[in-house]
Amino acid sequence: MAQPALARRKCWRMRRGLAPVEFVLWAPILLFVMALMVNYGTAAAWRLRGEIVARDAIWRTRWPRGSGDEAPPPPPVWPVSATQGVADGPPVAAAEFPPLQQPVARGPLPNGFQVRPVLDPTRGAEEGSASVERRYPLLPRLGKFDSGDILHPLVDQPWTCAGMGIPNTYRRTLVLYQLPKADPSLSAAYAAAAHDLMQIPHFSALAVLDEDRDWLRYQPWHGQTMPDFHPRINAGVCELDRNKVYRDEVQRLVDVKQPDGRWKLGQISLVPRRLTTAFLGMYKATKAAMEARLKAKPPPPPDEVAFLQDEIAYIDQQITLLQQFQGQITGFENTLRTRP
Repeated sequence: MAQPALARRKCWRMRRGLAPVEFVLWAPILLFVMALMVNYGTAAAWRLRGEIVARDAIWRTRWPRGSGDEAPPPPPVWPVSATQGVADGPPVAAAEFPPLQQPVARGPLPNGFQVRPVLDPTRGAEEGSASVERRYPLLPRLGKFDSGDILHPLVDQPWTCAGMGIPNTYRRTLVLYQLPKADPSLSAAYAAAAHDLMQIPHFSALAVLDEDRDWLRYQPWHGQTMPDFHPRINAGVCELDRNKVYRDEVQRLVDVKQPDGRWKLGQISLVPRRLTTAFLGMYKATKAAMEARLKAKPPPPPDEVAFLQDEIAYIDQQITLLQQFQGQITGFENTLRTRP
């Protein structure tokens, strides 16, 4: 048992004084690792500052701000020797997907319409840039820290009225599209047609299409606003294909000859029928409401009874007149359907 203990004491005596030697050997390595850690932390801090400056440079150019190059770099954050700026970036690949590949926004369009490159997402983003070169705080023989170009892209195309410099009530089509020049003869023909329409002898009779006195007079009784009797195309139609417009919109308005030789009447020819049907329904609904008022309990005052009776007599005359017109309208429509 004594021999192992003696061996341990001998080994211990042989290693006495090696700790200072090991410290001297490892101290440079530890100091070198510590210096690298400090340099890495410093480089990371300057890289983060570069990201902030690049972002600040591009965001200061967004509308309605001015150019970021006009403002001096912030001295507490960015050295005077460092750089910052704004430049055009490459096309945005993420914007190249089918829903954006529409001719109405990208072109080409038929019939001479040209799309201005306002809604073109392939113009690319603008990029704010920054770069800085600084000495490392430790181990200067490693050279300088060079951040290179630190870029911050930004796609900023909201296409607002204020951003495009137009009033909120301005027609954006004049900004987004270059419209083709119309044939002057078409404009002259339209103006002549409008003038001729207002010169026809019975033009005043067409007021019933917009605002009829009887309809407005009896509206509180039947509770229906006056419908729009004008033949119109569907709201929201935006189409440059003339054949499609004629097939989907124009054919509903005009008379179309069928293969059997008869004509299918459009909405224009059916205006008299629509007017007669609508006014007959209005008069009958008003008459029913007035008769119900006469039968109410307690009965209305005598002056109101006399007023309602006069109105009902007038309405009966209008109903009789419109019923006579129904036969004339049927003959008129039959004439249109069987014409050559």
